[in-house]
Amino acid sequence: MLTLTLTPLDWIVCILALAFNIGLGLYMGLLAKKKADSANFFLAGRTLGWVVVGASLFSTNIGAEHMVGLSGDCYRYGIRAGTVELITVVALGVTAAVLLPYYIRNTVFTIPEFLELRYRGEARMCFSALMLFIAIVTKMAFTLYAGALIMKAVTGWGIMESVVIMGITTAIITIVGGFAVVAYTGAIHTPIMIAGSAIILISGLHKVGGWTGLCQKVQLTQVPDAMHIHAPWTDPIYPFWGVLSTVLFAGVFYWGMDQVNVQRLLGARNLDQARKGAMFAAFLKLSPIFIFALPGVIALALYPHISSHDSRGVFVWILDNLLPTGLRGYVLAALLGAVLCSTVGVMNSISTITVRDFILRFRPQTTEAEQVRFGRYAIVAAMVLGLGAAAVIAWQPEGLYKYLQTLSIYLTMPLAPAIIFGILSKRVTFAGAAASFIIGCVLSAIFVVDQLIPNKDTAASIFPMLHHHITENYTYRGLWGSLFITFILFAVSLFTKRTDPAKLEKTTVDWAKRAEQFHGLSDWRLHLAIVSVLTVVAYWWLW
Repeated sequence: MLTLTLTPLDWIVCILALAFNIGLGLYMGLLAKKKADSANFFLAGRTLGWVVVGASLFSTNIGAEHMVGLSGDCYRYGIRAGTVELITVVALGVTAAVLLPYYIRNTVFTIPEFLELRYRGEARMCFSALMLFIAIVTKMAFTLYAGALIMKAVTGWGIMESVVIMGITTAIITIVGGFAVVAYTGAIHTPIMIAGSAIILISGLHKVGGWTGLCQKVQLTQVPDAMHIHAPWTDPIYPFWGVLSTVLFAGVFYWGMDQVNVQRLLGARNLDQARKGAMFAAFLKLSPIFIFALPGVIALALYPHISSHDSRGVFVWILDNLLPTGLRGYVLAALLGAVLCSTVGVMNSISTITVRDFILRFRPQTTEAEQVRFGRYAIVAAMVLGLGAAAVIAWQPEGLYKYLQTLSIYLTMPLAPAIIFGILSKRVTFAGAAASFIIGCVLSAIFVVDQLIPNKDTAASIFPMLHHHITENYTYRGLWGSLFITFILFAVSLFTKRTDPAKLEKTTVDWAKRAEQFHGLSDWRLHLAIVSVLTVVAYWWLW
């Protein structure tokens, strides 16, 4: 296990930077809370501006699994491990254009709440239950585990000891502050995180001899094509076109339907601020491929002898070897802040879903104060379950970031078609959505079971159809599974009773309506076009 050496100056800088982030976030968040009602606790009173929305959305996405997991996977597989980071603009573009207008028009607290308006109460319950599972298993658990790897390297504590300490700390912050603190802490942490990671990149490039030196050195390592983002379609881990296809289902779901992320957009003061916040987040998402992924390749060029098992701790080597005293403590604070921001965001979203989609359904007379109290109970329960899920991750042999992407795609696959096409098409019915969800859950269960079988020969004998070039990789499985689920959605809808037109009026696209007037430089569509061009340039450069 790689270890990190910190001087007293590193500890002082780390503690001060972390205290500043948490303290200012708590102050700004509590200042923004006018009263202890559910709208303020769960959505910051719907008062957030686009800068806070975008920065908070970015920091919620960038947890320790990015700083730790992405650098580790890039050490093992090259820059191609970060391919998915550059397709966010497509998913957030769809979210801003198609999904957000209907969420905000109906003033919903949660995405399952919108599903009840579009379909029926049963749809809301099913979505809520699966979303709670996804939030705990693929978000909270991965973030806590990735943070624990660093805590173990720094303090010598065990993995689970570190997970417990971080879990309790973040739960307390979330319980005290509510969503306002979550949003403002994330917004404040974003520049700290970007600056700290940029320092690593600059220092690493200097030590490796610049961009040219990096490209030359990696050719002498066990991953000679590590500086190329394009991998053939037969690549077993990160096939380029397979990864790009994930934006059609997992990407749109993650950015436009996942409660943890969408809650930041729902907290905006209006639709325009939400859309601009989404574009700001899309712009910020151009950075991870350089500031989080590239340092892993730099570590490969400078020290190509870290074992596959220890590659999960590559970020520790980066901190210990690429940064001087003082800066090491600052970047460690950025990492711990990433754990905090991501985890408190997940906890707040879990409490929101629990109260709005379960407590109020069975106890509609629950008062505002009781809703806040039940939300805090849900945070404690989520913390306990997250600790257990983090323990399961530790024994997985594959790269941490790749494993996160795999589970995320499998678990979100049953949900995305019913939501996106439920808004795009008036022909989609509840029966079609229910059938697609059930079939999707069966497929997801098969994919997850196959993924969890340690012996791949055994897995291939049980599920032979899943072990061909075009079906073995998780991206292809997600693509074929999503297409099949979408077919079921429309096939069943075609032969079942149409939805009441009154229900569709506020929940589906009116294709006869004229497009909104263009508002010049402040129009979010111009911002989308600019970020899209930058994304294409980045892919071209790294090809």
